[in-house]
Amino acid sequence: MRRLLRQLLPPALAEALRRVRGEDHALRTYLRSGRVPWSRGYADYRKQVVLRAVQDAELLECFRVGGTLPPEWGVGVDERCVEWPWVLSHLAQGNGLLLDAGAGLNRDFLLDSDALGRYPIHMILLAPERYCYWDRGVSYLFHDLRDLPIRDAFYDVVVCVSTLEHIGFDNVLYGKRRPSGEDLPDDFVSAVGHFRRVLKPHGVLLFTVPFGRRQLLHTQQVFDRALLSQAIEAFGPSAEVWQTFYRYGPHGWEVSVSADCADCEYVPWIAQLPDERPAAFPVQPDNAAAARAVACVRIVKGEA
Repeated sequence: MRRLLRQLLPPALAEALRRVRGEDHALRTYLRSGRVPWSRGYADYRKQVVLRAVQDAELLECFRVGGTLPPEWGVGVDERCVEWPWVLSHLAQGNGLLLDAGAGLNRDFLLDSDALGRYPIHMILLAPERYCYWDRGVSYLFHDLRDLPIRDAFYDVVVCVSTLEHIGFDNVLYGKRRPSGEDLPDDFVSAVGHFRRVLKPHGVLLFTVPFGRRQLLHTQQVFDRALLSQAIEAFGPSAEVWQTFYRYGPHGWEVSVSADCADCEYVPWIAQLPDERPAAFPVQPDNAAAARAVACVRIVKGEA
């Protein structure tokens, strides 16, 4: 009977139902197996956590003002569970043309949110990804962020979610056909300069980076206080700079301050190439998935 019903459904609806059933099964597997980061069902669980914030106006406002998060927020989940709600909380206050530098928002459940629904969106990334949402009006451009081929003062908002840390490093994981051998850890400065250039006066830059103890990993780096200050200074004169810090611990993510995040370390195997990673992902004592702290920065461009 179920097979007959599936045959009678329009193909798009039948595919959607198959996807939902698959997500439900993967999620149950993840919860039963101890919520191990990056195991089967992990992405579905992370999506569920993020949607809780995206669909709750009061919780989203909490992210916008840097308020206290719910107890045990995102235990065993990577930094996207604070970065995405933080970004969307600020986008919910505005409108205009948005550039997503690095395609950090390239997820259907984010694009379908009320916050992003008010923006025409352009995404720039190194190479095509598995998922493409042109049917939602998203425009894609494949190029290097260090040399944006976009005219001055074009965008109202530039968003850059956990991308600056990869600039100048080997990005074979993100579209490069072969290892580049790059070792240019200061090249993020060029990208930030271009972000300022393409923003209109009073335009807003929202960026996030892994934060804590400075680490130079194979495909990225972790920003410390000095490096974060360098990124902010690279933007140049601004009307406003607002920084929010989140720290991960055994009880999940909590709002924090820079000094209390200074000793946080990134889970190193995440930054390794696939053929260099361990056969089984090592479970951390605190069940951390990637970064143990993240800096979220909002900069408003001035008149000049």
